[in-house]
Amino acid sequence: MHKWLFTLVFGYLAFVGALTLLNRLGTDRWWVTAFNLYLPQAIWALPGVLLTIVVFRVARRWAWLPLIGALWVLGPIMGFCWPLGASGSTAAGLPLRLLTWNVKYRTQNELAHIALRYDLELHNPDLVCLQEAGGALEGTLGEYFKKGWTVRSYGEFVVASRFPLRELEIRHGAVDGGREYRFVRAEVLVGSTPVVVYNVHLESPRTGLDALTQSRRQPWLLPGGARQLEQNMGRRVNQAQVLRKILAGEKGPVLVAGDLNSPDASLVGAGLRDAGFHDAFAEAGKGYGYSYGHRLLKHRLPFLNLSWMRIDHIMLSPQFSTRSCWTGTDRASDHRPVIGDLVLRRD
Repeated sequence: MHKWLFTLVFGYLAFVGALTLLNRLGTDRWWVTAFNLYLPQAIWALPGVLLTIVVFRVARRWAWLPLIGALWVLGPIMGFCWPLGASGSTAAGLPLRLLTWNVKYRTQNELAHIALRYDLELHNPDLVCLQEAGGALEGTLGEYFKKGWTVRSYGEFVVASRFPLRELEIRHGAVDGGREYRFVRAEVLVGSTPVVVYNVHLESPRTGLDALTQSRRQPWLLPGGARQLEQNMGRRVNQAQVLRKILAGEKGPVLVAGDLNSPDASLVGAGLRDAGFHDAFAEAGKGYGYSYGHRLLKHRLPFLNLSWMRIDHIMLSPQFSTRSCWTGTDRASDHRPVIGDLVLRRD
């Protein structure tokens, strides 16, 4: 293999290795890696594919080297899941189908509202957690929830349950600087077991990302944009830390569902895992489970309708396991719903 090609191949492998290490350390720590976190990670597989083709033609026996890098991107870096035996597939216990969805209700038209209701009817969940759902109960969705559901709402949040559901509670927590965060808490009775549900929507990265991308045309804005992105990241991580402290006070089975605005590699996800929670899709989903990005791509490439980020999550306390988890339609919102077939284990 030519020296220049050898350098390119090992440079690519070193880059993939560094990206893996940074993901392990927590991408929210630096603005550069945080910015990358919200990019389609498939772009980092493309150099490996091109290098594989070139090396195959020049020195065939070495083609496996760049191919390994590309496959590593398509696998762990992009969050590919394919459980060989989900722990909840045969577990005995009480079944519960949970659907969580950022529906962006006030920004959608009537066709999107109909699609929203259609997907709810299609998946037939037992428990629904909606975010950005202000006004949703006044239209077609309100009609859907009239029969067989108990519904509670607070601001942008809606919790609907086929199980007995208590009134919503608001949990408060403060961080340095006096900033206070609020979280919606519900309690449902599954069989005879009270289950606590937190419907969550963490701060969007949009303001930080927008500030950074403005520097493409005005490079002198880069330091300020990077600072805004770091501040945005810090607020989201602080929110997750407050949530973690609140969750530490819960004693029974707990579900956390909603738009965390954070992929799996973030410190937000790592913090919840450290608190004893596990992700339903990581446990029993198949594929990538991406829930966001399809409308962003569609604006530039109308023929593409692909999501590329998994920022909507169902997180479970140890009392739960997952039989299956998947995402739904892209028609009703710029987020896809996440649906999980869960099992509340019998002790």
